[in-house]
Amino acid sequence: MSIKPSRTRGRRSDPDKQVEAAFTSGLPKNISSIDCNPVRSKLAPKSQLKYDNEYVLWEAYKRKFPEADPRTMQCMKHFAEVVGRSTVGRLDEGGMPTVKTVWNKVRIFMSQWERENHRVFLRKSTNRWLRQYIKHYLRHKIPLSKEEKAPTFLTIQNYLEMEELLWQRDYHNYIYEGSRVDLSTLLKMHCYTSARLQEICQAKYKDLLCIVAWKDGEPELKLSFKREQCKNMEETPKKPKHPIYERLDPAPPLLANPLLFLLSIIISSNAFKDYKTVEDVLSARAPKGKFRIMAWAHDVLDIPVFPEMSMGGPTEKAKNDVSWGKQCSQWAKRADFPNGMGLHATRREALIQVDDGGYSLGQVMKFAAHRNPKTLVGHYLDDMSNVDGAAAFLKLKARGDLTEDFRSTSMGKTLDIQHSLTANTLHDLKQRQDYIALSKQLQNLVGKEYRTQRRILYDQRQTLIKKELENQRNNPHRMHNTDSDGDQKGEWQRSYFDRVVRHMVPERDRLANTLPLAASLRSPEGISALRDLIALRTNDSTVAYQEVSLGNGNQDAYLDLDYDNLLFVDMDGKPVDGRTCNVIYEDDGPHSELRIILDEEGNVVDMYMGDPEAGSWTREAVKSSNSDTVTVDPTTVTVTTGVAAGSESRPTFPASTIGLQTGSGS
Repeated sequence: MSIKPSRTRGRRSDPDKQVEAAFTSGLPKNISSIDCNPVRSKLAPKSQLKYDNEYVLWEAYKRKFPEADPRTMQCMKHFAEVVGRSTVGRLDEGGMPTVKTVWNKVRIFMSQWERENHRVFLRKSTNRWLRQYIKHYLRHKIPLSKEEKAPTFLTIQNYLEMEELLWQRDYHNYIYEGSRVDLSTLLKMHCYTSARLQEICQAKYKDLLCIVAWKDGEPELKLSFKREQCKNMEETPKKPKHPIYERLDPAPPLLANPLLFLLSIIISSNAFKDYKTVEDVLSARAPKGKFRIMAWAHDVLDIPVFPEMSMGGPTEKAKNDVSWGKQCSQWAKRADFPNGMGLHATRREALIQVDDGGYSLGQVMKFAAHRNPKTLVGHYLDDMSNVDGAAAFLKLKARGDLTEDFRSTSMGKTLDIQHSLTANTLHDLKQRQDYIALSKQLQNLVGKEYRTQRRILYDQRQTLIKKELENQRNNPHRMHNTDSDGDQKGEWQRSYFDRVVRHMVPERDRLANTLPLAASLRSPEGISALRDLIALRTNDSTVAYQEVSLGNGNQDAYLDLDYDNLLFVDMDGKPVDGRTCNVIYEDDGPHSELRIILDEEGNVVDMYMGDPEAGSWTREAVKSSNSDTVTVDPTTVTVTTGVAAGSESRPTFPASTIGLQTGSGS
């Protein structure tokens, strides 16, 4: 039998010529120009910032101890104690960090040290031993807290509470009324896709695909949402995609229909290439038994679906995920969930429902964008088993609805919750020695070099306020006997929507009636709701609210303010007694501030909002040509000067107040 040479596919290149071609295209001949450092995966920008912050602490430690070597257990034990004693905890009343927090910070530092120095720790020894040291020894020495924040779940009941508040009785005025549409849509996207903050906020129109098809002989609009910015999946083309469709069966309330709200954003943004109006979109048809792609306009492909809002409406900047998280938490608080809500609560509940829905593990992992099957059980599923033990033992029909009510309680729904201390209670708190001592320390810490110390003192003072507020909530008899302002504020909040909003914004008046209805998108109620949602995103409603600020609502608006953290300072930002030149209004902590600049006579000069620690301030009000007139928001205030600190009266509004206008910041 003859032996024939094996055939090869195509012509094999000459390896010597391949090497020469590499040199020709730029390959360096001197190999010494290439470093021998190991290459690690690239960190996301936010992760990089977190890693850099932990390494900065090490550099400061190194300046104190030049001979420190983190590869020794003695050094790492000492540095771990530095981390534990310098970290401010949020769960412990005494401000002590948790064991988990300290370990995470030390772990991040170790990883960053390896990246900076291109060296490797003895992972199996150093990590394990150091973790046990923090858990069993350092915890008692400092001491550290063992508390962990209990997970919360946005169940259907909790979700409906928030949506009903937003559309039927919300007293909060956003910078632009269309923000309400976008925020409601964002929450639905979290609930129905399990997507994380950045994955939704960074979505662009090129990540969406809209088609019209047929369902049971009727036209149906469907949309595919691709999580292009999916966590830990940057390098794979197989990003999770989620269908959003029109015909939910049975039809839920319109406020829960995701496509209704998405269409309002798409149409108001003129995103379709060939469909510009509600009639155009709803009359779109595909050939029988087939589908048709509804193409996007070419100039919107790189435009964010969920933009930041300004006074003039949507901008071209994508929604900031941190800002959205804070807005959602404040929304939850207005819905009487006192602790707010992190958006992981929606993701947990979504994954629990999918896990209980009979889908395969592979489909659940794809829906969650998980790589490790242990992640679902270890971090998302509720500790309460949904196994009906009684029915199993007695051989009865098992129930599947036993755990949802318990998950609903995780958000701590409280009726008629008080959001701030009464005036008398706050005055009594300011006279206490512990509060006065913290305030005096803050007065002496002026300058950026004291930023960390100021934050610690602010947190300690805020802890006193929160503790007193908790006592006030737990003792309603005491609250009603000491001051009636709290109830007055609650009554104002409850009546604001019917008293003001229904008359000033007719779209919201109609939506309050149509959105709770269980109807289809193409029903008369659905079409009416779609038109009103589009109108909120396109119409300027500030004129309507200006009428309120010029009328009696001007005197009521101060009731919506939080007086817990008013700090009186001079023009240089230093707290003073007596004359008041400006006010810092702290909104939900000392890091988001509203500064109202007053002249020596107590008149409003300017107003800025922003984060002073980050050096970012946005100008929110400008003085007009009339020296007695200033453009301010109805919720901003002037404060009478020349009063002793701690005895300030309620803020009053200038007679010339008109609606808010925004200019460039400094």
